[in-house]
Amino acid sequence: MGCLFAGVGPGFVYVMEASVWPYLERVEVMQEPPNALGVTVDSRVVPVNSHGRISARIPDTPERKRLEQQRGIREIVFGAQDGILTTLGIVTGVGSAQNDRAAVLITGGLSLLVGALSMGVGEYLGGKSEREVVQSTIDFEQREMIDTPDEEFAEQVAYYRLKGFTDDEALAIVNRLKKNPEIWLHEMVRDEFGIDLREAESGGLRSTFAMAASFAIGGALPVLPYAFGIPLGTAVWLALLLAVLALFAIGFFAAGHTNRNPISKGLEIVAFGALVFALAWAAGRYIPPLFGHSAVSVGG
Repeated sequence: MGCLFAGVGPGFVYVMEASVWPYLERVEVMQEPPNALGVTVDSRVVPVNSHGRISARIPDTPERKRLEQQRGIREIVFGAQDGILTTLGIVTGVGSAQNDRAAVLITGGLSLLVGALSMGVGEYLGGKSEREVVQSTIDFEQREMIDTPDEEFAEQVAYYRLKGFTDDEALAIVNRLKKNPEIWLHEMVRDEFGIDLREAESGGLRSTFAMAASFAIGGALPVLPYAFGIPLGTAVWLALLLAVLALFAIGFFAAGHTNRNPISKGLEIVAFGALVFALAWAAGRYIPPLFGHSAVSVGG
């Protein structure tokens, strides 16, 4: 068999020599996989979901679904931490500047409400835009596979050759993929762009509500001390204490999904939160005087 490549260059564009083409149809047809609940691999039954279709489909395993659920930790950590720090900065600033409990509660409540809505809408629109970008890339690759199938075939063979397959093995695999366009498209976008077809699918409103709810819960904690009859000065420090404990709890919770040490993960979140609050305090104290205004007291 002749060499598969005329050259290797940036962007992984490969050109197959003409001497290869006579071999393309010399591929033994494999038996169609059954539309079953499992596939036997090394004497083990591996569960897959073919969505009730006889034709081949990208396997959707329980492990992948579990990973997708665990990745939702992003919205929880992001939303809760942002809610805690944003609201804490506002209520401690107002609490230090004004001796008015009602003003603190109103300001904190409005911050919580607007922040939760903003975070939820931002998560929805951001996720939607990301899926649209991924879908556009998939559509582009699909058009290429239709308009220039020979070039895409050669490119896919090249990818398998880079993975260590022999010429015959790579040709056999890609010829088999051609018989299942959906799987072939999945392989092409994975190898060329590093994405999964399912990334373009809508995840529903779960992440939107998770982001908004976590921001609201996190933002409510620094406001709570001001809702009781304790002195405002004490409430400021109690809000700071609640924020530290909540940030540590977020890290402790996140560690359960990442196999990290819960204590170190909790301290990591607290450290980043303290850094953000310290920078906000320094900005409020030192920047306004540069423009002829009094310092903004954040945290007393």
